[in-house]
Amino acid sequence: MLLGTECRPGEALALRWDDVDLEGGWITIEGTVTRVAGVGLIPQEAPKSEASRRKLALPRFVLDALVRRRVNAYCEWVFPSAVGTLRWPENVRQQWNVALRGTGVEWMTPKDCRKAVATILGVEAAREQLGHSPDSNVTSRH
Repeated sequence: MLLGTECRPGEALALRWDDVDLEGGWITIEGTVTRVAGVGLIPQEAPKSEASRRKLALPRFVLDALVRRRVNAYCEWVFPSAVGTLRWPENVRQQWNVALRGTGVEWMTPKDCRKAVATILGVEAAREQLGHSPDSNVTSRH
């Protein structure tokens, strides 16, 4: 998901099946995951910025993975914990590190997926895909 869409880990973890259009091949980014003291993890009904609200086309390999995942879905979240609750991005980063340990790409982080997609697309398309503000300066800098 991260390599195919460039979404931020918190955005992917906040995806509900209602945000996924398997027939059209799209996801809609509407929020992220946040932690509230004394409450725990909650879906934040807004992403990092207003420009981060976006509709993203899914490459075939991501769409195929989501179709397989949907068949076994047991809750509203696309990427839930084992007990059907939200997952915290930091835990996913730790699992990522364990999964890549001993491979030729163990240096890679989830953020590298965002950078790779942006590099392939070019500045204007990357700005829209990444959910940056209409001013392309942020996208150009990164």
